[in-house]
Amino acid sequence: ADGDTGRNLVISLAPLRRPDRDTQSLSRDLLLSARGNSGNIASWFFQYFIHTSSMDDIFDAVRLGREHAWQAVHDPRPGTMLSFFDALAAALSDVDASSNHEEIAAILMQLEDAVRDTVTQQPKLQKAGVVDAGALGMFLYFEGFFHVLTGGRIPLRDVTETFRDGIQVSPSYSE
Repeated sequence: ADGDTGRNLVISLAPLRRPDRDTQSLSRDLLLSARGNSGNIASWFFQYFIHTSSMDDIFDAVRLGREHAWQAVHDPRPGTMLSFFDALAAALSDVDASSNHEEIAAILMQLEDAVRDTVTQQPKLQKAGVVDAGALGMFLYFEGFFHVLTGGRIPLRDVTETFRDGIQVSPSYSE
């Protein structure tokens, strides 16, 4: 509803486009690039995610990132990317690092459901009939992450097909 989440995420997460740097520099750049609530939340989550050195560490990194993301803003609310991080931590808690692509596909379905659920968790989103932009942005990031992780066995899907009913503001919506 505030219209700047996508732009704020692009600016805030731009340092991730150059992951070849040492993690301390990347960590600092993420924090300095953070814009808006969505950027601060995402930047704090990724502080832990970028320090993961192997798949064995990923659950702990997601769990710690999730905890700090909830603390990144003054008034954290469910129905935002915070709910997405909750779902990601829950989904990864039941999977070991050597999961096959079918298990990863099941995780993505859980994350897709978490994004869809944001519509009912925030009154403005429900009124507009759209999913939370921050949660959607994190879904797109992790869909790509899992696509690469599985060597392309998890296909990338068109966001307009995956979230068809949740990405266009209802014609009846008005502030």
